[in-house]
Amino acid sequence: MSTIVIILAVMLTCSVGAGCFFWYAMRHRPPLAKPLPFINPPFRKLSDEERKAVERYIGSLEKSRSATLPGGTSSKADHLVLTSQSSNVYPVTRSITRYGLSTDEPHKWRYYLDAVEVHLPPLWEQHIAEENYVELIKTQTIPLVISLNGYSLANYVYEPPALGPVTRPAGQNASIRKEESENIDLLSVRKETPEEYALSRPDGTREATAICLALLLLFISLIGPVVIMPWLVLTALVTIVVSCWSLWRRPGEKDLREIHCLRGAPKRWGLFGESNQGQASNISLGIIDLVYPPHWQPYVAHDLGQPTEVDIYLNRQVVRQGRFLSLQDEVRNFPIQRWRKNLVLAAGSLLVLMLLVTLVPLSMPLKLSMAWLKGTESVQVHDVQDLEKVALRVGDSLKVNGYGMCSVPATYQGNRTYAFMPFDCSAVYWNNAAPLPQPQSDIIDKATALLSTTSLQLHPQNNSDPKLNPQLATAIQKSGMILLDDFADIVLKTQDLCSQEQDCVRLKNALVNLGNAKDWETLVRRADSGALTDTNVLLRPVSAEALENLVNTATSSFFYRETRRAAEALNSPPPGGFLIISDEGRQLVSQQAPSVSLFDFNAPDQWPELQRLAGMLLHTPFSATGIVTSITTDANGTRHIALHSEPDAVKLGRYLGTSLLLLLVALSFVINSLLALKRIHLNRVRTTAIQDYYDKCFNPALSTPQSIRPLF
Repeated sequence: MSTIVIILAVMLTCSVGAGCFFWYAMRHRPPLAKPLPFINPPFRKLSDEERKAVERYIGSLEKSRSATLPGGTSSKADHLVLTSQSSNVYPVTRSITRYGLSTDEPHKWRYYLDAVEVHLPPLWEQHIAEENYVELIKTQTIPLVISLNGYSLANYVYEPPALGPVTRPAGQNASIRKEESENIDLLSVRKETPEEYALSRPDGTREATAICLALLLLFISLIGPVVIMPWLVLTALVTIVVSCWSLWRRPGEKDLREIHCLRGAPKRWGLFGESNQGQASNISLGIIDLVYPPHWQPYVAHDLGQPTEVDIYLNRQVVRQGRFLSLQDEVRNFPIQRWRKNLVLAAGSLLVLMLLVTLVPLSMPLKLSMAWLKGTESVQVHDVQDLEKVALRVGDSLKVNGYGMCSVPATYQGNRTYAFMPFDCSAVYWNNAAPLPQPQSDIIDKATALLSTTSLQLHPQNNSDPKLNPQLATAIQKSGMILLDDFADIVLKTQDLCSQEQDCVRLKNALVNLGNAKDWETLVRRADSGALTDTNVLLRPVSAEALENLVNTATSSFFYRETRRAAEALNSPPPGGFLIISDEGRQLVSQQAPSVSLFDFNAPDQWPELQRLAGMLLHTPFSATGIVTSITTDANGTRHIALHSEPDAVKLGRYLGTSLLLLLVALSFVINSLLALKRIHLNRVRTTAIQDYYDKCFNPALSTPQSIRPLF
């Protein structure tokens, strides 16, 4: 067992370490180590010739950049560094879109495959077609095109023909928009604000799922083996801390994307832009197709043909335009409602809450936790009066020694065994009253007398009967017959025990037949008058056995009934005092428990056993130690004090952990349920509220907005 636990602990530790390493690697990988959206397997490996050509080309770029821009800054498109992933060549077929800004620097053009910027050797622009077969490799910054429509870097001509400045010819089917007559001014390049970053930030569902799994691990640690408990708790806490940090951390510089602030006149084209077929707005700023948020469509036309400041991402997504349109202002005044994470957390908390309620006993952890918060004391008493003076509270530690009476429950629990039946020595009455007397019963005495006389006559101890002639006694013994020498005594003791007409009917009929009487009343009168004094009854062995069985059956019902009545009568302790209870069912006395339960004895033996137990347990020494879990007072004024054994360090940790986890998941369920409902509602009305605000901004006649009214 220990070997299996050690293996599980090692596997769990390795899993946690691998998860942390993977998370760190994913958070700190280079920007373009991310997978490209348009690349699908299979891929091939870069050949040695192609690798030499790539290294030669990157070296020429470094020399050109150093000579052209000494001491200046350069874009990431000019700074290419090979990585371990650069040995994979990915073939794709895509259209290439070129974007350019107004600048005097050479080769300041940017090329995109879909929304991903790539580096294209400058002299290959003339070979761009409507659909291009491109081979790429990843670098530390952006993907590098090593082959375009059959042209490879292995055959790349580094010096252009002696035709003067580099020209930008475009083929008939080239996927390049022709340059506009007017220029676009690049005002600045900035990082996106936290509000703008919030639009692209994950909604937190992944972190919420991780927190739910951590809560489930905490629950498993409460019911699992002690050996793996610390590992489960540590894993869960680390997961919760990392997930909460990921949910609420502020974005770093590496997380914020670049935004280009441009000035130009947006225009609507008669045809759609070549890089975004199907874009409904078909609005461009110079040669850049602009991508607008869907809810901006009714408002972007206000700035057409006018010099306008436009802020865009590298993927042409517009984040601000003109005076009013701004995603930053939207997020600031109409916050994004991320409700999915709250829904996941509420569902996970509800699951753990249901598991706690159904599988873990919560009474003791909650009682002890509340008591420890209020403060506890340690009390030790040896006298009832001393305990009466103490103001006990739930959670106090109590030690009691004295003499008391084991209780007799009114009802017995079916899921428990009682060692001293009918007494329950896990609950002891402790008071100054005189002990109850031992049980007594006249009916038991009469039944015992009937059994004794019948047994004595049917099974005589010797053959010397002074009433019989010796020769007659010898003849009876040889014949195998059994002589009842005092038949009248059996009749009278039967009448004394079975005085009611419905009692012992079969026994009475048998005795009437043996006495050759008319009925039972006649037989009793004859026995009472002495007429049966000299009457001897001879019985065959079978008849004698039948008579003995009838007597045993008749008396057994009286023994059973009287034993139960006497046991019930013991359930009447004196008023006042205390009832010390072990809520775990532990015995509070040191006496040896009988090997056979009371009601498992034969009927005649039950009464002596009850008397023996009563003599031992009606006034017996007891000792009780534990933590007070309940204090109540019954109608007789007896204070019931329930004790639970003091927990060890492991149990104490489980109790505290159970209470804390129950409180945590309950609060999480309530809070996240309310937040989810609220945010779902606000998310539904958010777009409408934003459009109402823009309507007022662009139509002052409706309402002149003096200030932006937040959503809540």
